[in-house]
Amino acid sequence: MKSVRLRAVPFRPVIFNPALADLSQLIAPPYDIIDEATCEVLLARHPCNIVRLILPPSLYENRKNRYDDAASFWQQWRKEGILLELDEPSLFIFVQRFAWRGGHREHWALLGTIPLLGYDTGLIRPHEQTMPQPKNDRLALLRAMGAELSQVHGLLSDETGEWNGLLQTAAQGDAWLKATLDGVEHLVWRVTDAAFAEAVNRLLSSQWLVIADGHHRYETALTFSAELPEAQADPNHPANFVGVVLADWQCNATVLPTHRLLRFHDPEGVERVLRELMRRFHTVTVNWECDDETAERLLTNTDASSLSTASHRPIVTFLLIAQERVKQVFVHGFESGVAYALEQLPPPLRKVDTAILHHGVLPVVMAGAGIAPEEVMIDYTHDAATANTFAQRDYCLAILLNPVPMQIVREIAQHGLRLPPKTTYFFPKAPSGLIMRQIR
Repeated sequence: MKSVRLRAVPFRPVIFNPALADLSQLIAPPYDIIDEATCEVLLARHPCNIVRLILPPSLYENRKNRYDDAASFWQQWRKEGILLELDEPSLFIFVQRFAWRGGHREHWALLGTIPLLGYDTGLIRPHEQTMPQPKNDRLALLRAMGAELSQVHGLLSDETGEWNGLLQTAAQGDAWLKATLDGVEHLVWRVTDAAFAEAVNRLLSSQWLVIADGHHRYETALTFSAELPEAQADPNHPANFVGVVLADWQCNATVLPTHRLLRFHDPEGVERVLRELMRRFHTVTVNWECDDETAERLLTNTDASSLSTASHRPIVTFLLIAQERVKQVFVHGFESGVAYALEQLPPPLRKVDTAILHHGVLPVVMAGAGIAPEEVMIDYTHDAATANTFAQRDYCLAILLNPVPMQIVREIAQHGLRLPPKTTYFFPKAPSGLIMRQIR
């Protein structure tokens, strides 16, 4: 029996007609990070912005035929030449350039398609839990449209630097596509050389990928493929492949934290939680400048703990903000209730801030404060300043966390485990509408 291996497959790209507008006016972030205000901004840039097709939750949410409407736009735009499908299958070099912590970063990746493989093969591995509602939403859109508007983000290992070197060597001359979105420059080189594809697949043949971004889209693609009789009859049917952006995790991945925003029914709920945290855990009041860099320094500094021996160093620290109060909370793992909860977690998950918070700290604190889970609404942000603004409101508090190191993300995936939803935030996102693909 022939062994299954990873391989990248060229595909025929669908792109916006370059004569229509600057591509920067037509692309958009992934659907799940677009709020109502962002929708309005994107549509104001151009009436054919891809946001009309990717249908984030805030666009046409109450319209019964919203998915069919999106499919009609897709067909109309192709007929009118707004979207063009090119004849020659290709692979693509994808580069993102962006400002970072006072300097600049550059991420290099391959953009192509790979065969849809079940998680049981071990070649594609998730790292984060998914939720049914987003998958149902994406599946309804995929059924109506039969097209792929953005790519899953996958990460491989490149200890020798050979993968990165191959991509950089292939990106010759000026970029084929250029666009800027939210301060990030996106550049694409189109490559049709068969020797390049062979070199890519030689390197991929011994790899497995961890999904960094796009778990819901990957699992939706698996479901959609299984629904199509023509895809089941033909292994080369486009529905049996999925678009991916492939980068190495060592040099071309930036992971941000995902902070927790908690809203209570009344201000007394906030006070009870604060009292319970201070009763159960070591806490100190800190000064914070409401920025990411200072939060990061505070969260990585454990010297403020009154227990300074190595064996008693905290397993996790987080910042809790409630209006003008900022407290650093140290969790050592032996506190009442927390120790038992952590014993129930697989060892790799005991290294993850969100797992410790949601399985150990919050259940114990909420129970002690007499607050039921349904009495708290939880939202998320990767931006510390946004978290601080939220925490200044009545009935609200924010919990700031460290990002999960990429080595732990790989370890979690390798062990077949998954992190709680909204644990990682890979930055920058691959935009929707840059390169698309007709599936059906």
